[in-house]
Amino acid sequence: MPLYLDDAVPPPMPRAFLDVLLDGYTSFGEEAVNPAMVIGLLRERLLPLLPNVHKSLFDLRGQTSWDSLWILYANLATASGGTDKQLGASAAVVSIFVRHTTRPPREVEFPAHLELASFARMADVLGLPKAHPHVGAQEVATPLYAFCRYCWLPQRSRGVCENHSTNSTSRDRAGAPLCAVATHKQVQRLRPAFEKELSRLVSAEEWQFHESEFSLAVMVPPSGLGSWLKERRPALSQQLEADGRKGEVRLLPALLQVMYGDKGVDVAQAIGGSVHLLTPATARAEAWICTWEGRASWGGQRRGAGKPAAPGRIKDTTQPNQ
Repeated sequence: MPLYLDDAVPPPMPRAFLDVLLDGYTSFGEEAVNPAMVIGLLRERLLPLLPNVHKSLFDLRGQTSWDSLWILYANLATASGGTDKQLGASAAVVSIFVRHTTRPPREVEFPAHLELASFARMADVLGLPKAHPHVGAQEVATPLYAFCRYCWLPQRSRGVCENHSTNSTSRDRAGAPLCAVATHKQVQRLRPAFEKELSRLVSAEEWQFHESEFSLAVMVPPSGLGSWLKERRPALSQQLEADGRKGEVRLLPALLQVMYGDKGVDVAQAIGGSVHLLTPATARAEAWICTWEGRASWGGQRRGAGKPAAPGRIKDTTQPNQ
């Protein structure tokens, strides 16, 4: 389908960026527009309007799709920080090209797990293997990346892990993973803030990776796992320290014990020596810990909750003078 620019209402933007939309409208005409056509026009007309430091965002890997263009929009919007007018205008242009090449406008959603998509892109750039480890015996193996909707553990059924199902009996069990401290109701309430923090962390990390010209150690800890955790996963690092495991010589087993409990041994076997395969899971763990520790008081929303009692209702416990 062509570009239905008459259906779009572009936000205020510099004339040069609006001209990119008009160029697409005139050059595409009535021709059906595909992602390859869009990225070609964006690189030709939009890219020259941006400083060199931001141009690496357009280095999409593999065959261009509407999903990858939507992620380009998200990266531009994140990089703008809501204040950079050039990046903000660029994000708006990309969004219009993606959404308004159908009528009604195309509904595009982010991948179910943004951290996995980000991991795959960075691994491609670095030439690292993107294995999909399975944990446990072969006949009942569970994909490591089939994350519970509430944490980083592999789901068992209906999208949740054994610790966060409605009939969980694993809380306070010795050898349980860190996230088992939270009940099903608690993680339900935590989920929106957790997903927001995860998106912020993953987007910022990939942006820093691009800014460093693909040299930042986002996935591979060259100076040792302990130093990498302290820099890239500080909340998880502090948790290890609080558990008395920070100084252990064999830090990986200690990390996996905190994250996966008794099943940490199985995870270690699944990833072998490829520590970078833990990147998506540690990102989720970092976001979860930050959100859990920063959660608001859950005293309830009932009338008067958290407020001091009215003077007339405070029981007088003073003793009369003898």
